Amino acid sequence: MMSLPRSLGGPPRALVFRPRALWIGEASRAREMLEGRFRFAGREVQGSAEAGPWRIAAPSEDFAEALHGFGWLDDLAAADTAAAREQARRWAFGWMTREAQSGAEAGRGPVWRPDVAGRRALAWLTRAELLTQNDPALERQLAGAVDQHARRLKREASKAEPGRARLEAEAGLFAAVLALEPGEARRGRALARLAGAAEAQIAPDGGVANRSPEDLCEALVLLESAAAMAVETGLEPGARLTGALDRAQGALRALRMRDGALPRFHGGGPGRPGRLDAALALAPRRGGEAARVEAMGFVKLTAGRLAAVIDAAAPPATETAHASTLAFELAAGSRRLVVNSGPGGAFGGDWYAACRATAAQSTLSLEGVSSSRVGPGDGRFRSGPAAVSAQTTQDVDGAWFLGEHDGYLESHGLVHRRRLFLSPDGRDFRGEDALISPAGAAGEGLGFAVRFHLHPDAADAVQGLQDGARLALPDGAWRFTVRGGTPSLAESVYFDPQVEAPRATRQIVVAGRVAQGTARVVWSVARES
Repeated sequence: MMSLPRSLGGPPRALVFRPRALWIGEASRAREMLEGRFRFAGREVQGSAEAGPWRIAAPSEDFAEALHGFGWLDDLAAADTAAAREQARRWAFGWMTREAQSGAEAGRGPVWRPDVAGRRALAWLTRAELLTQNDPALERQLAGAVDQHARRLKREASKAEPGRARLEAEAGLFAAVLALEPGEARRGRALARLAGAAEAQIAPDGGVANRSPEDLCEALVLLESAAAMAVETGLEPGARLTGALDRAQGALRALRMRDGALPRFHGGGPGRPGRLDAALALAPRRGGEAARVEAMGFVKLTAGRLAAVIDAAAPPATETAHASTLAFELAAGSRRLVVNSGPGGAFGGDWYAACRATAAQSTLSLEGVSSSRVGPGDGRFRSGPAAVSAQTTQDVDGAWFLGEHDGYLESHGLVHRRRLFLSPDGRDFRGEDALISPAGAAGEGLGFAVRFHLHPDAADAVQGLQDGARLALPDGAWRFTVRGGTPSLAESVYFDPQVEAPRATRQIVVAGRVAQGTARVVWSVARES
């Protein structure tokens, strides 16, 4: 039967546009896959390169999403070997054939969520040359699969979760329309739809709804890719898209730590190595803009080699939010000293709930209770801080932060206040944590703990505790001292999405009890001469 031309509603026969890839993958990860080792979302499964990844059982939903999102095509492209090119084609077209043969089951399950489908369509198109090798039959099959995704995404992209997920769905749809539709009017409408999504999903402060710095970085990569596609096809990105780009990159510059990675909050990790700097290098920086110290509910203090990022807002209403209000991460140059436990959801079991608790963050917790608590049903926090205040000032003596939250007011009658100070030379970082009873002597005798989770590299360097813990690092020593509580060293855990298992580390725990409606702990982290 003769195929109808695309203009009359027939199936697409070729791609009219192939977007340019903006990210270079890792050849080392390609070698692992070619050896049958498939590693995604912190988990590794041993399979067979010959059998391909579709016969393995995904150990977690995050693993399945990463696998079916096809971001690993970047790694196979980076390897640039005959074996990598062959497996890229086999695995990609094997997926398309598998879905086509599944009949009524096609298009179901988490791998067909709008964000995963959008991610997959964009990955296929940016690596179209790798997949088709100028073979008309393969290009026709790829175009048909992209068309299937485009039709589905037109209906369902707006149903994706707010933030990064919505932008993944809309960016995949935009790329698919550009790849299949030569008409200027249809392309213009697709751009308007994407620009509207970008304007809505990137908040005025540059953040995304779930307040994950890593998700904001991925959102910036998507917007940069979309803007580049628009320019390549002769479209003007427009103020709504470029405005969202400006807001996102400004927030990420404020959140970037000295090691080139991100602080780990609300289900986000530090990001893949080099990802943030690559994204910021592509983002235009407007001349004369002032350096920001606040972004997406976080505050950053920097001086000398020290940088601290503080969570100065209530957690978002998501299943990945952490009870981390007033928690901080601290880095000295490229070394993280004090951290939060990080995103443990990908490791399954009890880690999902444990990593979200206040005890897993570097802040104060009361009687083992989190400052935000999960309600029944959907895993979202239902009670916690109703009022969070944050102030920053800078003078000749240094930078100051004063924050307060009422997450324990309703449950225990107490307010947590945290004051931080960073000296101008970056050699002295001090803090004061206080519990205050606004309505009399509430909370009498309640136990509290101020926790300082150490990065595994710093934990290995801890010496002593009686006269203050000493972190003897290769590039200099730091001393931790405290008044107003009893310090001890305890076990802790560090979650790294790039590593298969949680890493053991340690934490400094300063314990005390509320007396006469108040408690106060004063501490410092100072560089030794």
